[in-house]
Amino acid sequence: MASTPGGRPTPQVDRTSRFGFGRNPAGAPASRPPRPRRRHRFGRGPRLGLAAGFVLALSLPLVAPAGAAPTAATPTPSPTVGTTPEADGTSSPVPSSSAGGVADQQVPVAGLTSGPATAGQSKLTLVLFDSDIVLVGGRGFGPGKDVAVTAATTDLGGSASARSGADGRFILGFQVPLGFSGRVTVTAKQESVEASGTLDVVDAGTPGLANGAANGAEVPAPAPTASPVPGPAATPAPTTAEPTTSEPTASGPTSSEPTGTARATTPPSTGRRGSPAPTAVPAPAPTAAPSAGSGTGTGTTTGGTGRLSGLPWMSGVYPSHVLSQVMSFGTWRGRANDVAHVFTVRTQGWNAMVEPRWPLDLYKAFPGKLIISQPTYPKGQGNNAACARGEYDSYWKTFGTFLKNNGRADSIVRIGWEFNGKFMYWHSDPAGTEFRDCFRKISTAIRSTDPAVKIDWTFNAHASPVPNGGTPWAAYPGDEYVDYVGIDSYDWYPPSRDEATWKKQCEDPNGLCYLLEFARQHGKKVGVGEWGVSSCSRNGGGDNPFYIQKMFDTFTKYADVMAYEAYFHDAAPGNVCSTIMNGGQNPKASALYKKLFGSL
Repeated sequence: MASTPGGRPTPQVDRTSRFGFGRNPAGAPASRPPRPRRRHRFGRGPRLGLAAGFVLALSLPLVAPAGAAPTAATPTPSPTVGTTPEADGTSSPVPSSSAGGVADQQVPVAGLTSGPATAGQSKLTLVLFDSDIVLVGGRGFGPGKDVAVTAATTDLGGSASARSGADGRFILGFQVPLGFSGRVTVTAKQESVEASGTLDVVDAGTPGLANGAANGAEVPAPAPTASPVPGPAATPAPTTAEPTTSEPTASGPTSSEPTGTARATTPPSTGRRGSPAPTAVPAPAPTAAPSAGSGTGTGTTTGGTGRLSGLPWMSGVYPSHVLSQVMSFGTWRGRANDVAHVFTVRTQGWNAMVEPRWPLDLYKAFPGKLIISQPTYPKGQGNNAACARGEYDSYWKTFGTFLKNNGRADSIVRIGWEFNGKFMYWHSDPAGTEFRDCFRKISTAIRSTDPAVKIDWTFNAHASPVPNGGTPWAAYPGDEYVDYVGIDSYDWYPPSRDEATWKKQCEDPNGLCYLLEFARQHGKKVGVGEWGVSSCSRNGGGDNPFYIQKMFDTFTKYADVMAYEAYFHDAAPGNVCSTIMNGGQNPKASALYKKLFGSL
């Protein structure tokens, strides 16, 4: 998920798919360079999914009926009420939709529209199908052009792109989670044309029970919002050290930090809090790159070659929680996906999170590995302090057993991703110790029942409002608890438009290059679970092929420690607007991505 000062684009809590509802509360506090996004991570629980073909889902999955040509579906995290980037998930600042009350009387609804249509007026019609699928029909749009469609509830969110037909109409669908009750708000936008509608759903999963009205009306396109850009905080420059190999240890950042030459400027503090007092951060020094899999600790990985893509690392995408969308992305670029990124439901308690039939059942036919982003506890049902005491160990052992029993023992699990952004409800404490100890407990518990799992510690790039010190390293759990170290790095806060800007942000302790050097010294592999251009944020780089080139060059330079990367393909207005498949919202970036990451 990506995050911006206002929130970020990571899949959101309860995103049923990026194709389903995502999370990202309106006004969630920002941290990653707060993405207007998880995460991020609607951003990085379940999301509404959108699916091509028939139903996509709202975390909500997408459904694309005949006649519609959904080009992409991606759930975005849904924001938490009142916080800019602190939405439950990764981050792009996406306003949370208002939830409407559900009427007491349950009446089957075949579909309602507001008022008669007038010539040239865009409208949406929402229909509830089989109690859990919200079908969306649009008309009055420009013929043969992409329409960005977003769906949201209080806690879920999703987005997708559909192409209108020659008559200016389209149809697709979002699937809500079992048992869902609440208001679904859908917005469709094509250039300056926008229409929206709402539908109240009662007890999804009980066919025929719904009550609500769908309202379609032309509304002015909202101006994009962005959270304040953090101001730089002074930090001591690291000292240069002779190249030496550092021995990985299980201790926190003090003993495991690299020494080095890279300039370690701490990221700017967010406008939500005072600049943190500078603290020592690991400064990686150039050392001989360790051979693949040369690290220590329980789960060191040997090799990261993409078995399906043929790239030197595992490569994939997160377009939604719809497998057909994942496969289409691979077909488009000319290389199959080695990995697919999914986000579990975070708002329906422990069972939904540690025995995640949804979304894993949607990927039974996927031949690659799954990247599973998991918060440290369900929303509203715990805290990191209790986790650090081991009170949730039994739940995480259940999760490990679930992965093993369902053929996904080798999954990559991102525990509490983007913890350094306050837009995530599981964010780190100021000292970083509670989150660190919680991570250790979760890692140990999952490995106890699933020894083949890969544990991933991922932070949000560009800025760290927490823990104290302006960098994520105070919360590093130690080498023995981690297989992969990861980062979510979007082209914003600041965008990379030239070599100097790229170098400065990449070598910062919150940056990708810094992390890659750290991995070399500690014998770890690196995961980039969310990355992409940003065309919606006021502080994004837009359709920026330079950023695509630099990401590819960096992955290639550090191929010896690259484990995986997954492009965040999100179409939601107000999120990152990073779509590239078939040109998407960023045709220049799309062309270069396909050239670099596609088949020769």
